[in-house]
Amino acid sequence: MVIRVLHISTEYPPHRVVGSLAFQVRDLVIRLSSKYEIHLIHPAGFEGNYIDGNVYVHTVSDRWFSDVVAYMHFLLVEVLSRIPYVVPRDIHLIHAHDWISSVIARVLSQRLRVPYLASVYTTEPMRSGGSINLLNLSIMDWEKHAFSSALYVIAHNKQALDSLLRDYGIEAIEIESIEDIERIYDDTIHNANKAME
Repeated sequence: MVIRVLHISTEYPPHRVVGSLAFQVRDLVIRLSSKYEIHLIHPAGFEGNYIDGNVYVHTVSDRWFSDVVAYMHFLLVEVLSRIPYVVPRDIHLIHAHDWISSVIARVLSQRLRVPYLASVYTTEPMRSGGSINLLNLSIMDWEKHAFSSALYVIAHNKQALDSLLRDYGIEAIEIESIEDIERIYDDTIHNANKAME
């Protein structure tokens, strides 16, 4: 049985690079594509499809917003309108990378009736350095909502692991290798198949 996993990221090289997330996600999906059929959707300056190694990449249009919460809503609409035309209907799992993608994954998970995982590289308390304003509070609410609804929350570093527990009360799994993610995928698919029997 071919296991199909949809990855959602706000960054992916070379078309959308803001920081190191783009390269971390690319490294991960390229490595996972040797065992799973990987589809990835991300914003870019164009709508299209291409293959990166063994990864099926789908892009949605991108716009600049001065308000990151408005940008999240824009991307949600873009992804929801594009997904039915580019991603196979028999996706087994959704894997989101950071908070905006996790909000989108939560909605898709409900629509497609498949579980989702949230990979966390940073949290708003980490990014903001502890400053508190209405935007920070709004992002923190969205993060907590999206991360706490995921089947698994995967921390990609010790700082994210600590922040998830301290700031959101979420017990995440800290990964140390690609095998840790493969185990999570395999357990999730196995449990989903058992539930369907």
